[in-house]
Amino acid sequence: MKIIYGGSFNPPTIAHYKIAKYLLKKYKDSEIIFMPTSSLYHKDELASDKDRLRMLEIVAEELGARASVSDFEMKQDGYYGTTYTLAHFPESYFLLGADNLVNINKWINFPNIVIQNKFIVIPRGNIDIMAIIEKDDFMSKHKENFTILEDAPKLNVSSSEYRKTKNKKLLLTKVNQYIKENNLY
Repeated sequence: MKIIYGGSFNPPTIAHYKIAKYLLKKYKDSEIIFMPTSSLYHKDELASDKDRLRMLEIVAEELGARASVSDFEMKQDGYYGTTYTLAHFPESYFLLGADNLVNINKWINFPNIVIQNKFIVIPRGNIDIMAIIEKDDFMSKHKENFTILEDAPKLNVSSSEYRKTKNKKLLLTKVNQYIKENNLY
């Protein structure tokens, strides 16, 4: 089972690491592919593609052979959305937090992205994942495409929190070291 773990990873936090570790343990035959979004995706304070890619490589190294990083989205000449990416990684699952599920109806190529793909959803905050799925006609018709992992670790850590606080406890030591050495954030 291939799991695409997308995001800006600006920077990758201890939460990204722990969720990936949890998935690798839960799904013994799984492979995690970190998929950092390109800097062409408009987001404030985004570190360079090169730096975010390197930090994710550090995380993948810590996780072992079943974790890797893809620069697929970074090599594109524009931002085409998750649908485009998943088309190039058939038979894979896309990992997302419940906070991203809330806005999936605004994604490029919705509702086809829900119809054509499989998702693993990690709870976040007090978001009622099933209520979101049931409330949307397309998602409720294709709810078998969503695997909800209620037993996933509840981690209240975010990249934006790190950028605000510079709290090194929110990162793996080697990622923090890379940030320091490269004067990021």
